[in-house]
Amino acid sequence: MNTLTKPAMKKFRRGYSLERREKQVGFLFAIPSIIGFFLFVLLPILGIFFLSFNKVDLMSGSFSFEGLKYYNKMFHEEDFWKSVQNTGIYLVIYVPLTLALGLAMALILNAKLYLRGLIRTFFIIPYITTYVATLVVWNVFLHPTQGPLNSLLISLGVASPPQYMVDTQWALPVLAAIGAWKDVGYHCILFLAALQTVSVDYYESSSIDGANRMQRFRHITLPLISPTTFFLLLITIIGGLQAFYQMALMTKGGPAFSTTTLTYYIYRSAFEFSDFSYASAIGVFLFLITLLLIWINWLAQKKWVFYQ
Repeated sequence: MNTLTKPAMKKFRRGYSLERREKQVGFLFAIPSIIGFFLFVLLPILGIFFLSFNKVDLMSGSFSFEGLKYYNKMFHEEDFWKSVQNTGIYLVIYVPLTLALGLAMALILNAKLYLRGLIRTFFIIPYITTYVATLVVWNVFLHPTQGPLNSLLISLGVASPPQYMVDTQWALPVLAAIGAWKDVGYHCILFLAALQTVSVDYYESSSIDGANRMQRFRHITLPLISPTTFFLLLITIIGGLQAFYQMALMTKGGPAFSTTTLTYYIYRSAFEFSDFSYASAIGVFLFLITLLLIWINWLAQKKWVFYQ
């Protein structure tokens, strides 16, 4: 038995019709993004998987199925494992350094400083500046004989200052530090936004209970900004795995292969040696490693991320 009166039924139908129309309009607005996702994300991913199992002849445009040949080659090639090692070293330096500097800068800017707006502008400039421009400046700054940094060290009495980009021990850590310097402005902005959402009531209550500044930071600030920290951790890991510009523009993967990461190894395999199938196999490996690291962090976040 229908318990709704005719006016109520008409109102229900009107509301249902309006909701359905809103969904249809929303879907129409989403169509360009959906098409873009299929054309520029999904299809290239499927193409990479296809190429990793097939040998391609660019002259004739023909393909021949090779099975796991390129994966077998990948796992038995010393240069591949060296690029994996370089990527791991880069991540170990880049990820914690970027997060720590971003949080430190945000804490400074969250305090009451004179000319705070101007200081924020200086902090964000590296992030909004193009990679090419910043790397040209760093190339000049780190020049082994004429760069300002080594000139300063020599004037201070350092007989043999580091050679940076031509030293196998220095090149990769320096590139990781440059990557952190470039991206830390973005992290600073998000950390600053998270810090400003923390109510001062928490700090006032903890001060009454006798908590010092370090205890307030550890037990109040860090837990309350942990969702932002988790988000930044994920995108920093992804960014570190995709590091390319520094290697391509400053070291060309050298010296002695010491700065060849997975992304630069993919680039060299595809565009220098024209081995697109092998490059695709490495790309699939990088894709799976990225998913694995994201999955591990997603599981781990349940223990340290606190949502209000």
